[in-house]
Amino acid sequence: MERLGLDEKELEHLFPFREIFINKKEEFAERFYFFFHSIPETRIIIENLEKSPGALRKDWAGWFGKLFQLRLDDEFLGYLWKIGVRHVEINLDQRYSNLGFSVVRQFCEKVIVSEIPAEKAAIVSKVIAKLLDLCLLVETSAYIETTSRCDMEIIRGVADRIRNRVMVIGGNIKRLQKKTDAADPTYTVYESLITESSSCERMVIDIRTYMDMYQKEPEAQRVPLEELISRTLQRLHVKERFNGVRIDTEFDTRAAFVLSDPSDIEGLFYHLIENSLEAVDAKNPYIKISSSYAPSLPGRLSIEIFNTVTPLKLEDMEKLMSPFYSTKPGGSGFGLPIARLALRKNYGSLSLEPVAGQGTRVVISLPVPEE
Repeated sequence: MERLGLDEKELEHLFPFREIFINKKEEFAERFYFFFHSIPETRIIIENLEKSPGALRKDWAGWFGKLFQLRLDDEFLGYLWKIGVRHVEINLDQRYSNLGFSVVRQFCEKVIVSEIPAEKAAIVSKVIAKLLDLCLLVETSAYIETTSRCDMEIIRGVADRIRNRVMVIGGNIKRLQKKTDAADPTYTVYESLITESSSCERMVIDIRTYMDMYQKEPEAQRVPLEELISRTLQRLHVKERFNGVRIDTEFDTRAAFVLSDPSDIEGLFYHLIENSLEAVDAKNPYIKISSSYAPSLPGRLSIEIFNTVTPLKLEDMEKLMSPFYSTKPGGSGFGLPIARLALRKNYGSLSLEPVAGQGTRVVISLPVPEE
């Protein structure tokens, strides 16, 4: 309401004419009904919902009347929210809801032209437009949040149950392997199954990380970049297979902080650096992490992660951004999608660039806080 410039004082412009619109509610409901009854996709929904003749017209007339009761209280906003939730329950495509508001606007404009004095028409039209914008925003927000929450709860439930079963399977295979002689061919089969089980478990964990990040609203803070990178490297060096990799860091002192959600950005660098460590050339295991602040791009910091992996083809770089695609045995294919999601939510960007004859670099751009 604040962004729309809509408040009780603004609504006072409508007060002298509220009864004109309220008296038109049955006429509006009839027009609204026949408009959507003429569309095959919405006619199916109408005929399924209307258990008694005129029930939907009564509901729509009531909605139109509520618009001009001129109360922007919690009860009214809750009423709008429930409509958005109801649209999810009846599987109404949000595009039809948007179309409905267009019909409402046209009807109101017709009333304004025919019933409102010419000197008041412009301000009445302006306030009604804001009021309808508010209704659309609240209902759309409810629709999106309800749809997203339902989808995420299902996916999260599936992920948790799969992970539990994978852990049970992996544990049982390990017990069987311990009872098997290392020279027995079955031992190698068990080893392969354990590897696959671990890969599935890691994939489920990464999917859960992606979903949690997707649902969480970012809280931008001043994050010290060098400290963050140092902490991430310490976490990764616990893994023995990374201990032989040479890592250099070089940070631009002109921009020591980035403006981002701390947990999002830590997840971003963890997955990007882990990917670089896993892909590095075994004969020349080298990574360099650097940052640079260009005055020509105020408000942005560029961070580069270079490693000595064989340069990828451009078409492969595009695939790496897709969930489940991985060039590594046992990879979940979610490292870069998690990183890209973190950047999208924190107004950053990411690109992969081959360095001819040397390796590949990841270039990240993030906002920096104002001084």
